[in-house]
Amino acid sequence: MSYKSLIIVFFGLFASIDVLATDPISKIANANEAKELAMDAYVNHKFEDAVKYYTYLLDSLDYDSDEARLNRAHAYFQLKDTINAFDGYRSLSTAENKEIRSTAFLQMGNLSEQQKEYENALSYFKEALKTNPANQEARYNYELLKKKMKEQEKQQQNQDNKDQQGQDKEGQEKKESEEQDNKEGKDGDKQKEQENQDKSQEDKEGKQDKEKQDAEDNKEGKEGEEKSDAEQKKQQEQQNQEAKEGKKDEQPMEPSTREKLQQMNVSEEKAKMILEALRNKEAQYFQQMRKKATEKPKSNKPDW
Repeated sequence: MSYKSLIIVFFGLFASIDVLATDPISKIANANEAKELAMDAYVNHKFEDAVKYYTYLLDSLDYDSDEARLNRAHAYFQLKDTINAFDGYRSLSTAENKEIRSTAFLQMGNLSEQQKEYENALSYFKEALKTNPANQEARYNYELLKKKMKEQEKQQQNQDNKDQQGQDKEGQEKKESEEQDNKEGKDGDKQKEQENQDKSQEDKEGKQDKEKQDAEDNKEGKEGEEKSDAEQKKQQEQQNQEAKEGKKDEQPMEPSTREKLQQMNVSEEKAKMILEALRNKEAQYFQQMRKKATEKPKSNKPDW
């Protein structure tokens, strides 16, 4: 296409737009067509198309309609576009039509409840009822939310009381535990003190018993030593006496006996020692014989 042809097309489009702007009949026709397309998309749950057609109708064609604004806000609401939906409803809070205004407040209440802004939601529901007392949905939502808030408040209060009771119980248990620990500590100290006293008493008694035993052992040892010394002295005296008696009994050795000892190559002293040993053995033998004679004979054996 040539440059001249483009200029002709451009001026033709400009002329068409200018005619459309100055021709109210064409404007109304276009608005009606856009309105029908928007309503058809909304009814068929094509909410994105509905938003597009309503926006063209309201913004591009400057179509002034509270119903169209309300439906566009509804379409945003269905698309979960809460920001644009809330703005759309808020723009209708001053609408002349009380039913549209009441519906706008109702929807603002619903959006606030979804965001868990319960106080604001109640306020919007209440405003919807004031604007249109016949708005039964606003009345139902208001009563239901008010009941829900009371139940939550009651549950919260019960939870607070339960938490407080739990804290009080925990504090009481802690206090009782501390008292029990203190009591056990005191009992333990008392028991330990008693054990120390018992141990001290046992040590004291053990020391006394040891001293007593040592004294008895020393006494017995001393008596045993004295007895041993006496016996040893007595035995020494007896040996001396026996030696004296032995010397007394000694007789001069005969010449024939001396000659026999010389022949046996045994000295006189060694012969005397052998003789003394034989005498001791003989004395022991007779002593044992006397001791056996004092024993009581058994009944089944003869006394010999």
